[in-house]
Amino acid sequence: MINAFIPHFIAKPLKITGRYMNSDSKISNPSILKLDETNNLATIEIILSPQQTQSAFDKSCELYNEEVKTRGYKVPGFRPGAKLPTTYLYQMFGESNVKGLCSSLLANDIQTEADKTGLILVGRGRVVDFKADSFTPGTQHTIQIEVDLWPKITYNGNKDGYKGLSVTVSKAQVDTEKLQKVKDSIRERYKILTPCPVGYSAKMGDVLMANMKGYELGPDGSKGAALPNLASGDGVEIFLEKGKFMDGMIEGLEGAQTGQTRKINVKFPVRPSGPGAALSGKEALFEVEVISVKTRELPEWNSELAARVREGMTLDDLNNEVNKALEGESENNSENIRNEALAKALLERMQVNKLPESLLDETVKDRFSNMLMDFKEQGSTEEQLKEMATPEKYEKYKEISMPNAEKIVKLGLAFRDIAEKEKIIVSETEIKDQLDLINMQSKQKGEQPPDEKNARDQIENTLLRRKVFDFIASSSQITWVEPEPI
Repeated sequence: MINAFIPHFIAKPLKITGRYMNSDSKISNPSILKLDETNNLATIEIILSPQQTQSAFDKSCELYNEEVKTRGYKVPGFRPGAKLPTTYLYQMFGESNVKGLCSSLLANDIQTEADKTGLILVGRGRVVDFKADSFTPGTQHTIQIEVDLWPKITYNGNKDGYKGLSVTVSKAQVDTEKLQKVKDSIRERYKILTPCPVGYSAKMGDVLMANMKGYELGPDGSKGAALPNLASGDGVEIFLEKGKFMDGMIEGLEGAQTGQTRKINVKFPVRPSGPGAALSGKEALFEVEVISVKTRELPEWNSELAARVREGMTLDDLNNEVNKALEGESENNSENIRNEALAKALLERMQVNKLPESLLDETVKDRFSNMLMDFKEQGSTEEQLKEMATPEKYEKYKEISMPNAEKIVKLGLAFRDIAEKEKIIVSETEIKDQLDLINMQSKQKGEQPPDEKNARDQIENTLLRRKVFDFIASSSQITWVEPEPI
C-alpha cells in the first residue's frame, strides 16, 4: 500500500529541546547523573519544589476521594460524598499508592525540569525512582528519571548523504473508468444543441426547454394544490434519458413537439433528508409547456473542444489538467508514489546508533489506538473492543507491528534531522492559512472545529513532511517508467 510506513505527522510524538552537553556538564537542578551516548540515554536527578509536591498530593487525594464516591464506599462518621482525611485514604488504598500517583500527576512538571538540562530530549522522561517512601507533600522531593536523547544519524556514513538519491518510480495507474467519466462530464458541459423545426417529435437523447408547473395529485387523479417552487420552474432544460428526472417525466415527454403542453403524472423519488424530502415518494401532476426541442451532440475529445474550454488551451493541456485533477483525488498519485520510493531509498542509506524506545512505544500505542478506533467506527461493540484491548493482545500486536514502527520512527527522525540541517521550516502564515481552511470546512459541515493545538501540530508536520520530500527530490535522480498493465 502506498505510504504504508511514511509518517504523516513527523513530530507528533517527538519532543526536542535544548542542545547537546558533554558528559561532565552539571546543573544544580536538575543534575545529569549519567550520560550514555552509546544508547542515547541520560539519567537525571530532579528536585521538585514544595509547591509542586503539595499540588500533586492534593490532586491525588481528590482523585482517590472521587474513587470512594464512584465505588459507593461508606465510611463511619462521614456522610456520603464527604472529603476523607488522608489517613482514611491511606487505610483504604495504601499510602504508597496515594503518594505514588503523584508521580503521574507531576509528569508535566518533571518534563519541564528535564528540559532545563540543555540536552536534546526525544519523547517524555520516565521516572525510574520516585522514592515514594520519603515523599512528603509541601516539601522538596528528589527523584530520578531516564530520558531518551537525540540519536546520532548518518547516511552511508555521511551527514548529508540524503542528497543524490537514485530511484526508479512507476507512474501512477490511470483509473480508466473514472477518467472516461470526467471526459464525458466535460463533453456534456460543452454539448452541441441544434434547434429542431416545428413539428419535430422529441425522441430519447434530445433536449427540451420547457416551463414546468407541478401540482399535488388528488386521490381521484385530479389536480390539487400547487407544489413548492422547488418542484417547478421556467426555462428548464430536460435531457430525455431515463433516470434523469422523477419517475414518469421522461417517458411522458417522449414524442412532444414545440408549443405543446403535456400533463404528466409522476412519482417523486424517496429522499429521507435534504432538498426535496418534503415531496419524498409523493405522486404529482405536472403541466409541461414545451418551448423548444433540440438535438444533442457531444463533441469529440480533440483540440477544438480544448479551445472551447479555455482560449489558447491545447489538447495536451486539457489532458494534463484532467489527469492532475484525478491524481489529486487519489492516494495513489505521482507525489505519493515518488515519496514512497524516496523514503525507501533514504532508509537504505540511513544509520541510527539506537532508536529511542519512547518513540517506538508511543508509535505502537498510537497505531494500536487508531486500529481500535477504526473497528469502533466499523460497528464493533464495547465488549468486542475490550476483548481486543487486553494486555496480551497488545503485546502480540506490538510484536507484529514493531518492524513497521521502527521504519516510521526512523523516517520521522530523518525528516527532522534534514529539516534542521537544511533550515527547512513551516511559517506561521502557512499554518494559519491551513488552520483557517480547516475551520471554514468544519463550519460548512456544521461540525465543531478541531482542537487548535493538535490541528496546528498536524498541519506543521504535514507541510514539513512535504517540504522535506520536495527538497530530497530536488537533488535526486528520479526515473519514471510506465506502470505494469493490470
